[in-house]
Amino acid sequence: MGDGSRLDDRQAFAERIRVQLASRYTGASVAVEPDRFALHLTAPGVDTTLPLAPLHHSCVRDPARTPALIASYVASVEAQLTPRSPSAFAVSRLVWCVRGRRYLDGITRAQDLLVVDVSPDIIRFIAEELPASIMRGVPRQEWADAGLSDDDVRIAADEHVAHRFAALVERIRGTDRIPADGWRMAGDVLFQSSILATPGVLAALAARAGGDVLVAVPDRAIALAQPASLPSAERFARRVLREWREAMNPCSHEVLVTDGASLSAVQRRRPRASAVVMPWLQE
Repeated sequence: MGDGSRLDDRQAFAERIRVQLASRYTGASVAVEPDRFALHLTAPGVDTTLPLAPLHHSCVRDPARTPALIASYVASVEAQLTPRSPSAFAVSRLVWCVRGRRYLDGITRAQDLLVVDVSPDIIRFIAEELPASIMRGVPRQEWADAGLSDDDVRIAADEHVAHRFAALVERIRGTDRIPADGWRMAGDVLFQSSILATPGVLAALAARAGGDVLVAVPDRAIALAQPASLPSAERFARRVLREWREAMNPCSHEVLVTDGASLSAVQRRRPRASAVVMPWLQE
């Protein structure tokens, strides 16, 4: 009976991970392979098997960390979903991908990407959207081989993110009121953070707010915006930090400000010395 119960637990565990992967990577087919205690993922250009035993053992050894271990595993699958023989380079799939600066540390070909600074902690780079809700950074050599210049791909990425968020721009412009806590945008699982590379969105936010707007992208799938004039703006940085700590795919906890035409980082306030150092230690 003990073995049967253990088998049932493994099957339930595999199904739990399958559901999360299927939800996260829409467009990919995910099936459980019970005999091998693994998941089989297929998508255009992708056919891979993911063993579950190492993850299961880690969760059994440290049950308290099970949610974090599973979240990390689900996020790590993206690299394995990138087609090993990608289809021909296509300008129509180019977008600006916005990520935290540390993201580049995990990319072996980071020096080959066209990277632009957004702020001290945030960058954007030219990427290609692929099937199964994944993307890849595009090395310069690929568009050079296609006879394109850096300016060509910049313009293409500008146009594609503008088109991607055109509906969002209209919703912002047409909203009849500004929520007390501002806006939370989470409609794009891969590129929601790319609103920072979309002038139309920033302009619409500032126009609707009637002034400066605080913006942040704590997760690649979540963007936050708050009119700087609202009293609740004082709590915005804490809200961003909380979202970043709870993020499935963390981006940055940096807070930016835009007037609709420019974008810059908000300087963090440092606590006064008197709030940290006891008075008698200052003597």
